[in-house]
Parts: sequence; structure tokens; C-alpha cells
Amino acid sequence: MRLIIRPLAALFLVLASVAALPLSWTLSGVVVALTSNTTALIMGGSFHPLAEPADAPPFVTAYLDNAVTGHLDPAFADASGPVTNAVAVYTPEQFFPIGQLTFARSVAEGLVNLHRCLGAETDCVFNDDPAIRPHAVAPRAGDAMMAFGYSQSAVIASLAKLDLIQRYQPGDPSVSFMLVANPMRPNGGILMRLHGWPTIPILEIPFPGASPTDSAVLPDGRHVYPTVDVARQYDGLGGDFPVRPLNLVATVNALLGYALLHGSAVDIPLAQARFQGRQGDTGYYLVETDLVPLLQPFAFFVPRPILKAIDAPLRVVIEDAYDRDVGPGVATRASWRPIKDIVGLAARLVASIPVAVDNLTEGLGLGRVLGTTEPGAFGVGGPDLPAEPEPAVPDESVEPAVPEQDPESVEYDGGRAAGEGSAGEGSAGAESVDRVEPDAAPVESDPAPVEADPAPVEADPAPEKSDPAPVEADPAPEKSDPGSDASADDGEAGAATTPTETDEADEPPDEDTAEAA
Repeated sequence: MRLIIRPLAALFLVLASVAALPLSWTLSGVVVALTSNTTALIMGGSFHPLAEPADAPPFVTAYLDNAVTGHLDPAFADASGPVTNAVAVYTPEQFFPIGQLTFARSVAEGLVNLHRCLGAETDCVFNDDPAIRPHAVAPRAGDAMMAFGYSQSAVIASLAKLDLIQRYQPGDPSVSFMLVANPMRPNGGILMRLHGWPTIPILEIPFPGASPTDSAVLPDGRHVYPTVDVARQYDGLGGDFPVRPLNLVATVNALLGYALLHGSAVDIPLAQARFQGRQGDTGYYLVETDLVPLLQPFAFFVPRPILKAIDAPLRVVIEDAYDRDVGPGVATRASWRPIKDIVGLAARLVASIPVAVDNLTEGLGLGRVLGTTEPGAFGVGGPDLPAEPEPAVPDESVEPAVPEQDPESVEYDGGRAAGEGSAGEGSAGAESVDRVEPDAAPVESDPAPVEADPAPVEADPAPEKSDPAPVEADPAPEKSDPGSDASADDGEAGAATTPTETDEADEPPDEDTAEAA
């Protein structure tokens, strides 16, 4: 009997195992299908497309690791989870005459590819070199998406966010944005400071205005496109250009700051930045500069205590060209008056003299003999940076609110002929002001607080935007060779609106000559 039962039992086990194989494959397939990544779409800065031959795999690996561990995970890990798939998205990152593409056309081509990757389209071009670690996979539908932009690619990310806001429908997936050294920073970005000027010919540099801050609010109280914007103090082209550029000391300092500080801005982790303010869906952070760029070249042969003593009055002159009492998320155009307040400037200069003496004696190890307090990042008489607020408690009663759109808008025309302006009036979500000097109404020191439970906005439906029009040009680089130069595109490549301009009463007639452009 045993001789019969044992073979039958063995046969039964074999048949059961074979029958279970398809079921196990099916279940494992279900598990894989239900697993989604937190995908970070990471773009490089100017002249760094994150693809060969410009950028070798070791550089790309280090860049991706820095973007994830230094910026994205600290900023968004609580909301979206840590990044599990870091994708090096190809963008041309050219700037004629260095490279074949002008700034506008390079941004336009990068914007098209970023939209493809955000949509998890099969023609998303990214660097899939196996030498890059950890190896990335193509973005997939259902992934939690983040977009990281630095310098030129911060402009690309800002314009992509604007497109998403204009096309937003309830239920659209959320995307988190990280902007470092953003030229479209509302209060400090040079592309906002000169908003309204025509496109610079030949170089094709447009001035599209400020990065938007008015994405819709989700039922849990969070914004659908949360954003973190980080600037380095006195980086002139990276988000901290003076309001009053005719203060030539401040302008030269900002341009020198671009040369000395901009290239390493992305290497400074978010943990070293100070909270500067919040506007709508965007939190702003500032990396303080201990010694103004005008003095940094002298650090090689001049003792630091002497430079710190000179820094105190020099910083007062430089800071007079900025309006630090206006929030970083308030879109602010340039003013053509070189001095904000001559009396106030003189008073701050006098007050900086004992501070300079104490800076010197403290550097020599004698302490602050005159008993002055070391000033903050904005110098003697400047405002203090605010404390970072606690995260708001989600409110389930909040209904999604589609942001109100200004009917006037302009396309960001990356392929427009040189000389044609691509900026105009519209709404990009950041409140905009023309500069108000002392004889006009004072500007409140802090931007208006954002209500946790905004009521749904009743407005005309925002005009539907189609995906950025494909650019008619040579084919985009294939995935097998993402580093190849993309040829120039024609036509529209995304949309950009600019903040609604608010004219102030009793403003001097020569206050903002940029309005005439």
C-alpha cells in the first residue's frame, strides 16, 4: 500500500506546484504593477546637459546624488517620500555664443522634453547610461513626480509649472518643484527685474517675469505644485539682483557675485539655507554670504578682520539697492532711482562705523569692545530673517481651488525672431509691485499671509492650454545619445504669463522706465 501512496503523493505535489506557478507569476505581476516610484526629474545648469560628451557619468552621478540628498529629500520627503528614481533629464543648457542655441531656444527645447518626462511619455529623453549609479528607469504613469531645476533649468521648471497651473483640472497629479539659483525669482530674479523689456536680439534673452506661486489647493490643505526656491545672497543672475541697478556698487557686486558664487550654489545643501518667506505654494530660502563679493578677491592677501571691518559700511551701501522688507515671493521690477532714501542711508552708514570697529577687534581676538551687536545678513539697519513657520495642519474641509487666471497672457516664444518681445502682462501667481520710494505709500514688510482654507475661486475658466507645441526642427536626440546637440526649434514651446502689475499713486514719472519697453 505504501508503494502506491508515496508515488501518488509525490505526483500530487508536482502537479500542485506546476498549477501554482502561473498564480505566483500573476501575483508578482500585480505587486510590481502596484509599486510606483518617487521619481525626481533632475536637470543641469547652463552648459551641463547631464549627458555626454559634456558631462561624464561620474559627474552626472555626483550631481544626481547632491540634488537628491542635499535638496529634494530634505524639502519633500515628508510629503512625497524619499526619491527612489533619480532621472537625469536631458536639456540642451546652451547659451549662444557658447553653443549653437540661444538662451530662449535652449529653454524652449528643454521645456518640451521636461513636459514629456512629466507625462511619462515614451519619448522622454534622459541619460540611461548604466555607468550612472543608481541606475534610473524611465518615468512611469503613477509615479510621484519631482522636478529639480538649477540656473537655466530653473527657468524651464518655472515655465513647466506655469503650463501645469494653466491646464490644471481637479484630479491632476501633484508635482513638487525645487528651484536653485532661479533667474525668475519674483523679488530678485533678473528675468523679473527687467520684465517688460523686449527680447535682447541675437542672444535672444527674453524677460518672462516671475515664477508662478498660485497653484490649486488640495482638499488636505496642501498645494498641488508645492515649490521650494533657494537663492544665494548677491548671486546677481541666480535670484538676487538689485532692485535699483543704478546703484553701481550693488550692481557690480551682484555681477561679481554671479562669477564667484553662482557655480557652487547647487552644492550648498538646503540645511544651510535660511528661511526667507512664503508666498502661495512657494517657500523661499536664502544662503547668506558672509563677505560681500566685492571684498572676496582680497581675501587671499588681506587679513580677514580688516575685510570684515570694511564689509559693514560697504554692505549698507549695497543693501540700499535692495528692498528686503518686500517678501521674496512678491514680483518686483527694477527701479531707476539709484538711492532709496538718502537720509536713511546716511544714518545707517554712521551706525555702521562702531560695528566696523567691533568687527575688527573681534577678529583680532579682543571681543566687541564697543558693545555693538553683529548685524544680520542684510547689514546694519536691515531687517532680520523670519523664523520658519510650523507646517499647517491639513484641513479636510478645504475644497480644491483652481487659481484665477488673468485674461491677458503671453506665450513664451523660444523660437521667436530676435528683437520681438516675449513678455507681457498677465498673472503668474506672484503678486507684483512697481517700486515705491519714500514719498509713496509704504510697502508692508511681510507678504500677506496665505490662508489655510481658501474659498473656491469663482472666475471665468482659465483658457485651456495645449501641450507645448512641438518644435519644428531636426529630430531631438535619441535616448541612445542624449548628449547630441538639439537643433533650433521654431514655434511656441510653452506658455509664460507675467505677474499683474500694480501701479502706485503719486509715483514719480521716471520711476520705472521699463514700463515703456
